[in-house]
Amino acid sequence: MVNLQPCDVIFVKRRRDPTLEDRLIGKLVKWATKSEYSHVAYLVCPGVTFEVNPFQRAGYGSLYEYAEFEVKRLMFSQEVRDRILRRIQETEGSKYGWGEVFALLLRKRLGVPVFYDNSKAFECAEELSKAVYEETGIRIIDQSTGDVSPQDLWDSLFLEKVRSELEVVSTEN
Repeated sequence: MVNLQPCDVIFVKRRRDPTLEDRLIGKLVKWATKSEYSHVAYLVCPGVTFEVNPFQRAGYGSLYEYAEFEVKRLMFSQEVRDRILRRIQETEGSKYGWGEVFALLLRKRLGVPVFYDNSKAFECAEELSKAVYEETGIRIIDQSTGDVSPQDLWDSLFLEKVRSELEVVSTEN
């Protein structure tokens, strides 16, 4: 059994009870980024996540909202991961970064070399890459803008897999 820790990155494949908007956005993100992941969230404590969604401001959610997901962990000490998580939580109430998502679509699916970053709006994967850079000076993906996809994070050499799809997180229930 894997013991999840604060700041673990939850890579979402499917939500439990998705709204129509969740399903549409999830499919669009997967298609646009050529990924099996539609969303990422960050574990705060058992069962509690922090995330930013297209139709909500950045804030807290529940791990139990996800039916299928995998987990990776930043390869930093827990002390550094705690500081990174605090930086992510400082974005609470921020707007969703639609410009970043549009730039991802143009670049990853259509091959248009465009990057975008709105410092007051975030998309889910961007929060981690920015917080890590602000806290450590390390770019965990090879890009300085905020238009980061879940797949970009998944492919990062600074994250290691800690939970497979088949494992049940019974300690979180």
